[in-house]
Amino acid sequence: MAAVLSHDELEHMAEALHELLAALHEELADELNEIEHVRHLLKRQSSGQSDRQAVLEVARRLNLDHMRHHLESIAACNQALERINRGRFGRCSKCGEAIELNRLRADPLVDSCLSCHG
Repeated sequence: MAAVLSHDELEHMAEALHELLAALHEELADELNEIEHVRHLLKRQSSGQSDRQAVLEVARRLNLDHMRHHLESIAACNQALERINRGRFGRCSKCGEAIELNRLRADPLVDSCLSCHG
């Protein structure tokens, strides 16, 4: 079933995207605070430099992967909101055809139809 979204459905999608965006910003801020906390603890720790550096590197890598994912999701939310504002939400960014309504409902961040997704 191709997407033909009513005004109310578009408003609902925009509201859901704004809520997701707020949650992602909050999670990103929490991750940044956690990184700072770990960095502060490691500075105060009296163990050898090599041990501290190894622990710091592992913590940094794990959190950077999470942060990268959150930043990509934030960008996708902003792009979806921009598509709503421009009247392009629900249209495939590749072929211009309507994206399946169930696909949009399941993931309002999608920007391609199933045919072009592959």
